[in-house]
Amino acid sequence: MESKRKKFLRKLQLPLRLVIINDETFEEKFSFKLTPMNVFVGASSFVVLFGLAIILLVFSTPFRELLPGYGDNDTKQNLQELLYKTDSIEKSLREKDIFLKNKINILNGGEGLNDSLYN
Repeated sequence: MESKRKKFLRKLQLPLRLVIINDETFEEKFSFKLTPMNVFVGASSFVVLFGLAIILLVFSTPFRELLPGYGDNDTKQNLQELLYKTDSIEKSLREKDIFLKNKINILNGGEGLNDSLYN
């Protein structure tokens, strides 16, 4: 008795005929001799090629900008400039705050803050 695997492989290699017939005249339009293995290989090849085509389309066209992390280069450069300017403004604000606290402390009769810009 054959094993189940051999029976399955034999069924995959069994040739079948696909016939397309005109319903009104019963004229045969197309006839294909196929095996289930050929259909499976063809369908899986189509799916893989279709997926690759979609990936190439997305990464080689402006659709790439719609994906997270793949923004426009100008946008990335503008963001870096804005981050640098924001950091500079925060640093300047901290320095002015320390300066004003020191000035208020001196005007109130203190000796100034130990926490100055040059320590």
